[in-house]
Amino acid sequence: MNIALKEWSIVIRALDRGTQIFLLRKGGIVEARRGFEPRYREFLLFPTTEHQHARFLKPEWAEEFTGTAAEPGKGLSISHMARVTDVLHAPPSPDALLNAPHVWNEDFIHQRYNYRPDLPLYVLVTRVLRLDPPHLIPLRASYAGCKSWVHLTEEIPVDAAHPVLDDAAFARERSELLRQLGLGSNRGEGREQAAE
Repeated sequence: MNIALKEWSIVIRALDRGTQIFLLRKGGIVEARRGFEPRYREFLLFPTTEHQHARFLKPEWAEEFTGTAAEPGKGLSISHMARVTDVLHAPPSPDALLNAPHVWNEDFIHQRYNYRPDLPLYVLVTRVLRLDPPHLIPLRASYAGCKSWVHLTEEIPVDAAHPVLDDAAFARERSELLRQLGLGSNRGEGREQAAE
């Protein structure tokens, strides 16, 4: 696999622990005209600290904040992949998202809603898998910039990946998240399919 989605390192840490099962996306500067496009159902998670700030995190996560995703001279570790189970439009009011389990604080959630209100804010419900072993890749100039999707030069094997949450635990978390967002339970009301 060589398709990766840029995500804050601290968010990947929360996904790895199973304490968060979704991503928020509106789009980077490169995607400013059309916004984020949920093009892929499966992708690698590309850890970044671009735009990651402790001031946007809940206090318990701000304590774990680190300023770098790559080790100088060693490259970047790709340690997780994600499978999208649901592509949802965020609820009209940010209040529904505030109490969902995630790392972001109220300021960040409101900022996401207020930035470019003409663009949709997506909630990507994801089943996250841990790669065994993680793969170290060199940082390339083509990976830089404020964009969501990165096409890696390297092909990363994912055959040995295993879910961070078992089937039953993920189903419970997903059902509760949909309930908190006002989208029903396992029926997935208001769902869209991710593009292939």
